[in-house]
Amino acid sequence: MKNIEYIKEDLKKSIGEKLYIHSINVMNTAVDLASYYNISTEKAKIAGLLHDSGKLLNQNVGNLEHAVYGSKIVANKYEINDTDVINAILYHTTGRENMTMLDKIIYIADKIEPNRKYDGVELLRELAYSNIDKAIIKSLESTFEYLKSKNIEIDSKSITTYEFLKNNIR
Repeated sequence: MKNIEYIKEDLKKSIGEKLYIHSINVMNTAVDLASYYNISTEKAKIAGLLHDSGKLLNQNVGNLEHAVYGSKIVANKYEINDTDVINAILYHTTGRENMTMLDKIIYIADKIEPNRKYDGVELLRELAYSNIDKAIIKSLESTFEYLKSKNIEIDSKSITTYEFLKNNIR
């Protein structure tokens, strides 16, 4: 695996300042959540930093497709072969059934990092530290409302994630 400083420098040059700052914020939020939920902060740091690395290939990659590209980039370009990290990046836009805690952390950290400003983000920030499943459900509900208002089709993986969490909430 390439070291974290190399990855940061490479990202800074490759994805532009705005996306780089977002990636650093997601990384820091993910590390805080990982510490709170007592899982590997190192994995959270790497996955948070690289969650949008799929946008390296093309800034115009679709909102869902960049996660797939990103999971390949981290393995190939940055020599990361940790399945947990790769999956957290792969599923950070849609989620999946039986998400690991790292998957959940990267998913919600992307939605609540400090520069995110939208109706309901404060509630999501609170929920992320009290019941991460409820935070993801609430985030998905907001996303569904937005997509419906724009007449955009909802991804089937997101629906499956939502239904799974609703049926298995802790």
